[in-house]
Amino acid sequence: MNSEKWRLFPKSEGVAPYFLLTNLMIPLYFLLYEPSSIQWLGFVLLGIFVLSFRQSYFYAKWATPILMVQVGILLILAAVFHPMYTFMGFMIAAPLSKQKLPTLLSITIVFTVAMGFIAVPYLDRMGSLLWVGLVPMFGICILPYIIRTSTRFQQKSARLRAETAERMAQQEERQRIARELHDTLGHTLSLIALKGEVVEKLVNRHPERAIEEAREIRETARAALKQMRELVTEMKVTYLADEYKHAVSLCSAAGIPLLFQYQSISDPRPSNVGTEEALVNNQLPLTPLQETILAMCFRETITNVVRHSRATSCNVLLDIQEGEVRVSVSDDGIGADMDQFYTSSNGLAGLRQRLVMIDGRMSLSSSSGKGTEVTLHIPRVIRNEKVGSA
Repeated sequence: MNSEKWRLFPKSEGVAPYFLLTNLMIPLYFLLYEPSSIQWLGFVLLGIFVLSFRQSYFYAKWATPILMVQVGILLILAAVFHPMYTFMGFMIAAPLSKQKLPTLLSITIVFTVAMGFIAVPYLDRMGSLLWVGLVPMFGICILPYIIRTSTRFQQKSARLRAETAERMAQQEERQRIARELHDTLGHTLSLIALKGEVVEKLVNRHPERAIEEAREIRETARAALKQMRELVTEMKVTYLADEYKHAVSLCSAAGIPLLFQYQSISDPRPSNVGTEEALVNNQLPLTPLQETILAMCFRETITNVVRHSRATSCNVLLDIQEGEVRVSVSDDGIGADMDQFYTSSNGLAGLRQRLVMIDGRMSLSSSSGKGTEVTLHIPRVIRNEKVGSA
């Protein structure tokens, strides 16, 4: 449950942070040849840099102070040892690109001016070669802006794809409602009209039969009204918060403890803190249609756990990332071989069909006797907002 805090970097980041750490091999090598009187300072600064680099992945809300510490360390290394140490700036280019524009401009301007002063004494010794050696400092001065522009382009593309998927899903929903109206209410209203004609013909010749037909018209009209209400109910937005409360009650009645955890980009460690707040209506970064389908799929998944899993515990993780919202439901039940899931009547086909409507997907892992984990992936709709603006 708390295994993430003992990891060097979050699992979701993959191997990228470890690859960036290889940039430390060169400064470590050159520090071995520095005078012992200042060598210790270099190792201490590198240690602080690595620690802050690691913490930046777990404490996103402290990103700005951490970046300032890292930039300060780079400047000290450049001033005390050599300007070439600034090539370590490539390690913090990505976090820098996520800063608000005024903060990013301030950091890069201060860094550039400071490096200008630091590099002056080396001009006599290195001449024009110094500027070739200072190319790595663009890891702080230029690269963050390139990453920032690329990210904004990707977000815009993702937003357009999500909006297109939503429009297509809405069109499918309209067609379904039209078919529903035609197949049910259309038939019912035709029946009422026909029976009305029968009553009109029987009212004088067979009053009793006319009364019976009128009663049938009344019952048919009530059935039509009920169908209409059911159709309207299906069109209403269903919130994940409501299904969460229902899941708690359902699992409690079945004697299955339910643990609901929450994590996000800003806090990648699963936590119970903020779960209720994260599920408040309209707080999820999803459209009403997306949240409705997510809530319905979540309900079906929890129902499967209660009905089929024979589990003694159930864990739910709500994970809000930049590109998608994930809800993982895992249990310690009997599980099953993967091929059995697609032949049993557990509603998985229906879940997949619903998720496809909004360009979502479902991943499933299970083995006999080892429980089951179902993860619902919903593409996050990126609103039309100024990225990184103040």
